[in-house]
Amino acid sequence: MRLTSLPLSSAADRPRGVAAAAAAAVALLALGGLGAVLDGDAQRLVANVGLLVLSLAGGFACLGAARRSSGPGRRGWGAFAVACWCWAGGQVVWTVQENLLGTPSPFPSPADAGFLAFPVAALVGLAHLTPSDSGLARARRVLDTLLVGCAVGLVAWVTVLDPVLEHSGRSLLQAAPALAYPVADAVLVSATVLTLARTRGSPVRWGLLGTAVLAIAVSDAVFAHQVSGGAYATGSVVEWGWRIAFCLIGVAATLVRDDPAAELPSAPAPRDSVRAGLLPYLPLALAALLVAVEATGGVGLDVVEVACIAALVLLVLGRQYVTVRENQELTRAIQQREVQLHHLAFHDPLTGLANRALFLDRLEHALGRAERTRQPVSVAFIDLDGFKAVNDTLGHAAGDALLVGVAGRLKGALRSADTLARLGGDEFAVLVEQGDDATTAARRLLATLRDPFHVHGRSVAVGASIGVATVEAGQDTGTDAATRAATLVHRADVAMYAVKASGKGDVAAHTAELDGEAPGRNGRHAVRKVRPPLPEAFADALHRGDVHAIYQPVVDPVSGRISAMEVLARWTHEGEAVPPSTFIPACAAAGLSGQLTALMLEQSCAQLGLWNAGLAHRRLRIAVNVDPTEFGDSGLPDRVAGVLRRYGLSPGQLALEMTETAVNNRPGNAVDVMHRLRELGVRIALDDFGTGYSTLSRLARTPVDTVKIDRSFVAHIDHDEQQRWFLRGLLELARHLGLRTVAEGVERAGQLHELRRQGCDLVQGHFVARPATAAQLTPAVLADLPILAPHLRGMRTSDTRLAAGRWFRPVSETS
Repeated sequence: MRLTSLPLSSAADRPRGVAAAAAAAVALLALGGLGAVLDGDAQRLVANVGLLVLSLAGGFACLGAARRSSGPGRRGWGAFAVACWCWAGGQVVWTVQENLLGTPSPFPSPADAGFLAFPVAALVGLAHLTPSDSGLARARRVLDTLLVGCAVGLVAWVTVLDPVLEHSGRSLLQAAPALAYPVADAVLVSATVLTLARTRGSPVRWGLLGTAVLAIAVSDAVFAHQVSGGAYATGSVVEWGWRIAFCLIGVAATLVRDDPAAELPSAPAPRDSVRAGLLPYLPLALAALLVAVEATGGVGLDVVEVACIAALVLLVLGRQYVTVRENQELTRAIQQREVQLHHLAFHDPLTGLANRALFLDRLEHALGRAERTRQPVSVAFIDLDGFKAVNDTLGHAAGDALLVGVAGRLKGALRSADTLARLGGDEFAVLVEQGDDATTAARRLLATLRDPFHVHGRSVAVGASIGVATVEAGQDTGTDAATRAATLVHRADVAMYAVKASGKGDVAAHTAELDGEAPGRNGRHAVRKVRPPLPEAFADALHRGDVHAIYQPVVDPVSGRISAMEVLARWTHEGEAVPPSTFIPACAAAGLSGQLTALMLEQSCAQLGLWNAGLAHRRLRIAVNVDPTEFGDSGLPDRVAGVLRRYGLSPGQLALEMTETAVNNRPGNAVDVMHRLRELGVRIALDDFGTGYSTLSRLARTPVDTVKIDRSFVAHIDHDEQQRWFLRGLLELARHLGLRTVAEGVERAGQLHELRRQGCDLVQGHFVARPATAAQLTPAVLADLPILAPHLRGMRTSDTRLAAGRWFRPVSETS
């Protein structure tokens, strides 16, 4: 468990933190007041006892935090408690010598052992509270802290301690504690800074700990300097650093939640920032500069300086070696992830069949070969009949087992030259080429499903509706292969729906008349209507404003709040809703994608402007899907900027999404256009992440901010260990690239909990919130409250209330 992966505190924990802060403030004020009105022995006694009480109280607060934690968190806070009590032990010795025995405490003295034990124990505590890391990364951080400590020790020796020793006549052994204070504290401060650079959550808690460590380091450094010169006096200003530090540690410890079951396990942390990586070199550069100045002035190097320089050289060489090894391991890991992605991105994780990306890729190549060989290419689109009933009655596990059985039978009925793919859900597709008759192949597939399947001890019967579409030699040669492939799949889909409308369980070939046919509402007796072709009808709908935007919330899985809205286009044609899977390909084939994007951008920005007016912030964002060809339009950034100005939006509130497969098919000037959009402040998101192919090398050169993990990689993470590991690889890859992650297709509580456990930034899906109109969403948006139920966030039911409205309720909670 890492400290930074936890929510700050629940509402029930806040009063405890406020009470601790108030008590600390009262204690500091009391010490300050007594120090101002007392003098002599009374003032020194109050100062010493006050420090003793504060250090003991800080230790007990850390002990309480350790008891409320588990695993590394328990050990980390326990080490901080030991650190505070070691310091208290040193303070006891100091107080006895100064106030009871009446003799000034010598330097060095047994008290210094307790004081110097604090940074050692605190380092152990930080090591346990810091996010877990690989062995090489841990070794690099250890070398960094030693490098900083050695460099600071050299600087302290050259600038302060060596001159003090020359004037005081003390030996090097007597001055060793004075050197140990700044060195130990420098190591502790550098370890704290490196830890802060790696954390994403609990900023208040970590801010308190960081400030406490800095305060102790400053007071220790001043104390070592003053005591070496004999100028230290009990009750002086230097003690305020210690007082404040122990108060801050105590308050930070009280913010640790007292419900270990509600704490979230750690997620893989991002790599250290560039500035944190430069931290160890700053004191090293200062030490090198001081030694150079000393050497230029003709001053020889003493034993301490030579030893420090030798240690620094060895530490730098060790750090460089570890860094090189770490980079080699990271490169190897990324290469392995790329190989896995290349393999798994082509296949459905449940059935092992080709997925949509591989199917479309092979279909495009088949269409290219068909132009040369003059052979037809066919697609059979298969949709299971009765699958939903099995899923609803026997559960998702039984549904998955049924899909695996169906895939096995279908594959056994096909030739090795044919490509069988699972497109998603209960939809399959077959690429038929090399002379086989697609309709005959489809009827063979239909025959294989007649016998019932045995699923979890039950006999289950399912059928299928199959639509077939064929491109003859010489047809549709004027368009690119990707458009022709999408059109062919769409035609097979239309033929399949015609079978569904006519009674299911049959095979139908696509004809031109089907593009204008409306499925009947009463089963077999469908009425054929003469309609204009789909692209022309959609163009008219765009002109008349019949296409409208709806919104699906994208939610933070930890806070439960809406972070963004994905804009979805909807079209109702002659009283019937046309599915996006039907009109989007037709829109692209007709060259209407730019008009659709402009309309969605206009409607959604106008709505976001209205929401902004009712909110006290501009954190809500919208995401608009953009066809990749539009990124080749150099005028796109100017048009986007105009829309943002028109509705008073911040550019950071808009994200433009394109699919991952489009990365390979983008226009040549697309990267320049994307960079201009990024300079404007607009975000770029990559949709369907993980389903593309050969994109990782180009992804690194594509200026995207966010990746949306495709639903196929989320479907089984709550019960499939292999898919959980693959999802973890995707998330790690995104983090290494510095990208924000959004998971699509969250349909169950188990998926949501697993995504939150693995540290996915945002989630969306029907379980989280269904798509809805702006009017339906407005009450919840303006309420600005979490829309996830408290138990889905790992919080107690009484902690917070939900946003108003019913549209966001998960499927499992609807009545």
